[in-house]
Amino acid sequence: MNKNGQIGVGLIVIIAIVAILGSILLVAIAQSVGESTNTVSVVNTSLATVVASTAQYLDYRALSDVVIYNETEGVVPAANYTVANNVINPTTGALAVSITPTADTIDPYLSAWKVSGTAQPTTYVAESGGRAMVSLIVVMFALAVAVAVIAPTIGSKMLESLGR
Repeated sequence: MNKNGQIGVGLIVIIAIVAILGSILLVAIAQSVGESTNTVSVVNTSLATVVASTAQYLDYRALSDVVIYNETEGVVPAANYTVANNVINPTTGALAVSITPTADTIDPYLSAWKVSGTAQPTTYVAESGGRAMVSLIVVMFALAVAVAVIAPTIGSKMLESLGR
């Protein structure tokens, strides 16, 4: 019975399983981190029913560089609306951005609005240190997978038995 051969085959199977599972988990973690650390562009998001002094909600954490277009008048002046970030949407209970037309908004500006700007998704990590740590978690996980694949090979001296 060749114990070295059995150990070698078993070790190769374990290394393959660790490498496959590690790479699958790494991809999933990296995608989550990307969604939590990157802002998104909002382009022409519709607010169909615009009523003065009535808040409309967008499902983002914060919105900056806001430009609102109107069907009839073009760009809506900033004096005709208020943007509030990090508010709770009373309908869904989720974090949202509130856009409220001011009470003195004139009728031509009250037709359907299209909102554009730069938004933070609701999963966005607001603190820069937190975003750095989340990114480092991905790097450390990748290193852990690499070590978990390489260490058993070196420790078992499998490379020596293969003539290397």
